[in-house]
Amino acid sequence: MNDAPRDLEFVPLEADDDETVGQWLDLMAVATAAGPRSAPPCNVDLVGSLRFAPPATVLDDWVVRDAGRVVGSLRLALPDGAASARVDQLLVHPGLRRGGIGRALHDHALSLAHKHGRSSLTATVVESLPAGPPQDPAPAAFAAAMGARRAGTPAGVHQWLDLDRHDPLAGGVPATPAGYSLVTWGTVTPDEYAVPVSRLELSLGDAPADPAQEDVRASYARQFETMRVGRGRRAHHTGVVHRATGTLAGYTSVSKTTGNPSYALQGMTVVHRDHRGHRLGLLLKLANLASVLRNEPGVRLIETANAEDNHPVIALNEAMGFEPYDRWVFWTRDVGSSD
Repeated sequence: MNDAPRDLEFVPLEADDDETVGQWLDLMAVATAAGPRSAPPCNVDLVGSLRFAPPATVLDDWVVRDAGRVVGSLRLALPDGAASARVDQLLVHPGLRRGGIGRALHDHALSLAHKHGRSSLTATVVESLPAGPPQDPAPAAFAAAMGARRAGTPAGVHQWLDLDRHDPLAGGVPATPAGYSLVTWGTVTPDEYAVPVSRLELSLGDAPADPAQEDVRASYARQFETMRVGRGRRAHHTGVVHRATGTLAGYTSVSKTTGNPSYALQGMTVVHRDHRGHRLGLLLKLANLASVLRNEPGVRLIETANAEDNHPVIALNEAMGFEPYDRWVFWTRDVGSSD
C-alpha cells in the first residue's frame, strides 16, 4: 500500500491544544518504544519543547490526523540565518507505516521549508555502527526514496554508559593540576561564567572568530538556560578555572529531564585550546559525574554523541566505559527539487 489516506489533515501543534498534544504524546511513547534505543519520552520535556525553542532557532510543529486521530508528527527547526530547514522529527505511528503518511509528512516539510525561504532540507538518520547492534535500515531507505542523499558532514557516534556495568569513578577523581581549580554550578550559570561559557560553547574552545558577534555569544548561555528551565530539565556543570588569570578554561555539562530519573545526557565538554594537554577533559567529566551522582542518585544510564572525527573525546568516553551504539548520519535534499 503506497497511497496516503484520503482524509489526512495537517494541524499546527500548539501547547495549549490539550487534546491534540495528548494524542501527540501517545504517538511519541509508541514510536519511541518501537525505535532505536533512547530515553523514554518525558511529557514535561516534550510539552515544554512546544513553548521553548533552542537559541536562535524557530520550531514549526505539526501533526497529521487520519479520521480525527493523530497518526504522525513533524517538527521543522529553522536556525537563524541558515539556508536549510532541519527535520527534527518525522514520525508515523508504527502500526500505520508504509501507507503513505511518511511521504505526506515529507512533502509537507518541503512545503514549509519553501515557505520559510530555505533552499535545502536536512535530517539525521540512525544507522548501524560496525561494532554496534544492527539498526533498522528503513529510515535510510525512506530518505533515499524521498530524494535525499548523505551529506558530507561527519556522522555522529552515539554512545551509552551503563553505570551498572561500568564504574568510571572506581579509581576516584584525578587530582586537579597545579594552577587550576574546579568550580561547580547547577542549571543556571553564575553571572561571572555566563559569557565565558557562551564563548567556549560557540567557539569549541577557540577564540571567537568575529568580535562583532560578542553580544550574541554572551547571550547564548542564558538563551539555552531559558529553554532548559522551560522544559523542566535540570543540569549539573563543572568548570575549571586558571588561577593566574581567573579564566574559565573549560567546562562540562550533564542534564536530565524531569520524568526520567535513571537517564541523563552528557552534553558539551570543552577545554580552551590554550589549556589543553593537562587532561582537563577527563578531570571535568569525572568530577562532574561524581557531582551528578551525589545529586541524582537514581541515574544509571548516560548517553552522549560526538562527531565521528572527534577521536580524542570518543576515546575519552570509551575509557570511562561509554559503549558505541549507533551512528547519526546527516542527509540532505534540495527543496526546489520536490516532485
